[in-house]
Amino acid sequence: MRQLLTPPHGNTKTNKALAMGYANYILHLAPHKTSGFNVCPNASQGCIQSCLYSSGRANWTYDKNGKLNPIRAARIEKTKLYFNDRAGFLAQLDKEITLNKANARRKGLTPVFRLNGTSDIRWENHDIIQTHADCTFYDYTKISNRRNLPGNYKLTFSRSEKNDGELLVAFKNGMNVAVVFADSVPDMFRNRPVIDGDAHDLRFLDPSGYYIGLSAKGSAKQDKSGFVVNYKAKG
Repeated sequence: MRQLLTPPHGNTKTNKALAMGYANYILHLAPHKTSGFNVCPNASQGCIQSCLYSSGRANWTYDKNGKLNPIRAARIEKTKLYFNDRAGFLAQLDKEITLNKANARRKGLTPVFRLNGTSDIRWENHDIIQTHADCTFYDYTKISNRRNLPGNYKLTFSRSEKNDGELLVAFKNGMNVAVVFADSVPDMFRNRPVIDGDAHDLRFLDPSGYYIGLSAKGSAKQDKSGFVVNYKAKG
């Protein structure tokens, strides 16, 4: 079975986590419906068009010979496995988490896991996070009513052009809210302080009640849907 988790190196944000003493393992599936299965039920059009799925080494689809980008192909394969052999997928995921957290600790690092690198699955329903209560899990989500989560699972709500009405619900449910900005990340937004989310990806370290500011990247720089916020602080 193909390895599910991406190891904590070769990625700008995971490299930042390593420098802070954390080994950050991420599960990347094929987002939205790109595999034939929908793993992002609340994705807006702006979110789909701006998805980081098409950034980095996955920023092309087919080579000159018509072969699918191997990174995209691997993510599609993993997503199909999740839907077609759920028990096998979860058993493999459990095994990898067990091995990786032991390996990280041998190196003096704190293991952390982000299972929705490019998806929005309710992992709290699969007992994986509860089984590994000795380590931290975190994710972004566009499902604002996720609550009563395991104590070792931290969620950050992700704003889109269509869910502004849910932001206060997310805050009420204990989530911070991530916002993508076209320009530099401001210090304040809608009367709340903003944390620079580009400094690192370890969202479980953030205090509660904040917006998390992210700068537009990749295709998000051309967004016209309202997913990316054009905001300039006054003064």
